[in-house]
Amino acid sequence: MDLHILDIILRIIQIVLLPLVAFVVKILLDQRKQLNSLDRRITTAESCLEQVPSEKVLHELSLTIRDFGGDLQVAVEKIEGLRNIVDRVERVVARHEEYLLHGGNR
Repeated sequence: MDLHILDIILRIIQIVLLPLVAFVVKILLDQRKQLNSLDRRITTAESCLEQVPSEKVLHELSLTIRDFGGDLQVAVEKIEGLRNIVDRVERVVARHEEYLLHGGNR
């Protein structure tokens, strides 16, 4: 092989092949960076999903809240009953106070 042909081959490699290889290496490095970024995001998402309650836990929570609602309704009804009793006691006390203040003369 003569030196002129070798020189042409080396120039072709230098002009065509080396930039092409550099371009492919750059693409591969960019892909690797994206893959690492996606891997971090998936790891973060998985750790968040591990803390999400299961369907069974959410169902139990829903039942517990419904039970609290029933208990709250019972408490409201009892408070209403107590309010009626307090209203009657206030009327009686008001009558006694009125009697005592005016000595039964009205």
